[in-house]
Amino acid sequence: MKANKRRIIIIDGVRYYADRPHDCRKCFFWKNRKVGCSLGSENCYYLAETVKTEQEKKCENCPYAKGQPCVTASCYKDLEKWLRQRRAKAVQQMVKEGGRSYVG
Repeated sequence: MKANKRRIIIIDGVRYYADRPHDCRKCFFWKNRKVGCSLGSENCYYLAETVKTEQEKKCENCPYAKGQPCVTASCYKDLEKWLRQRRAKAVQQMVKEGGRSYVG
């Protein structure tokens, strides 16, 4: 038997199930104007995926962040990118100088 998948909509970059009310005030979990949602925006009943922090988004697909974001002051992903650019620039400089290598 085929599983019935729920449709997903995207609002402000966050994925929700399509049966979500257009206004939170019409949701079952909305209490009142002062309290707001009893679940909170990060635990919305209609969320199709967990909400990620900016740091978690930055560390996504990083080989150095295994299961948790980096805790170091410098990001290894940024450092690796910088090193690759530096190496490419050095190779271009060597080619420009005619392949001569200077050993200091």
